[in-house]
Amino acid sequence: MSRKRPTIADVARSAGVSIGTVSNYINRTAVVRKDTEARIAKAISDLTYRPSALARSLPGLASKPDAETVSSLPRLLVTGYISVDYLCRVDVLPHRDDRTTAHHIEKALGGPAANVAVAAAGVGKPYGLDVQLATAVGDDPDSDWALAELSRRGVHALPIRRPFNNRLSRAIVIIEANGSRTIINEPFELSEVDLTSSLSVKSEPRPACLHIEGYHYERMIGSIDRFHEAGWKVSLHSTGLPQNARTPQSFKELISRVDLTFINDVMLREIFEIRTPLASMLQQVRDMLADVEKRGTVVLTLGELGAAVFADGSSRITEVPALAVNMVDATGAGDSFAGVFLSQWLHGASLEKAAQYAAMAASLTTTAEGAQGLVSTFSDLEAALSDSNLKASA
Repeated sequence: MSRKRPTIADVARSAGVSIGTVSNYINRTAVVRKDTEARIAKAISDLTYRPSALARSLPGLASKPDAETVSSLPRLLVTGYISVDYLCRVDVLPHRDDRTTAHHIEKALGGPAANVAVAAAGVGKPYGLDVQLATAVGDDPDSDWALAELSRRGVHALPIRRPFNNRLSRAIVIIEANGSRTIINEPFELSEVDLTSSLSVKSEPRPACLHIEGYHYERMIGSIDRFHEAGWKVSLHSTGLPQNARTPQSFKELISRVDLTFINDVMLREIFEIRTPLASMLQQVRDMLADVEKRGTVVLTLGELGAAVFADGSSRITEVPALAVNMVDATGAGDSFAGVFLSQWLHGASLEKAAQYAAMAASLTTTAEGAQGLVSTFSDLEAALSDSNLKASA
């Protein structure tokens, strides 16, 4: 009988530590105590742990900042979905009972929360962040691969629970020739208990933000309050927002509870039954928000038209354009927008500047296949701004 290949979870169990600690040790993304290092090293040796995916990724690893440098940066804790995405490129989505041959099928890291975290970490200096992803990973090789990929991209994974089937969640992304995509994903749930039982919620001496997916909003309401009490900001992007929260009253309660909300125009139109053209829609949204006594900032993403920002405590509408690009795949554009916006926002940039760079990053994301096929650095965004002849916002 063939022996099962050991995984990072096996190493963690043998060493008596968490999966995240083993990942930190392997990838040198955080300081690990000497005695813990010794236990992990022994477990790796005893189990002959050699993850091929990690080995392939090591030559491309950028030098990691030391722990003291990272701990001085603004902290972004993203919680939510990570998956292995299977990207299928076809000419057009097949009909029921049809069969089609894809141009290719590729494996990539995905999931809205993972996409946001990677985009935020990718911006780099002078908007570097200490980015962490609280998520669910299993004992399988795909989970090992995902942890290595996150580390390579500057994201520290915090595995706070195991998926129901003890393997990394999977998604199928069907991409058509015009860039449209259809996504089929598995169930993925995190609860407030998962988060608060795994992480201590305490005040930070630096800007800190908890970012939540719409999928988990209702189950994280208690955590939102606790993080606010500790002095953190809380942001949310609307991907997967449950139907219960998609009513005018529930949405107004959401934006009153959260400091920064990202929502796309399709969902906002659905919630408020808006059928008017863009210009009048923005006016309707402004009037609706004026009725909310106390709210956070709302960022409305408009796809190829850019974005509009409705700052808290203001009736002004700040519009920013997107870049004109040839779209290859729209997957993850909104996630990229949120990640880059957060990198600017946590460093104190103006909302207009944050939105401008975020809109450019989202546009650039669509020029490559996969949600993380193109991750923009700040120098990339500066170059795109220069090439577009747009004026940089203050």
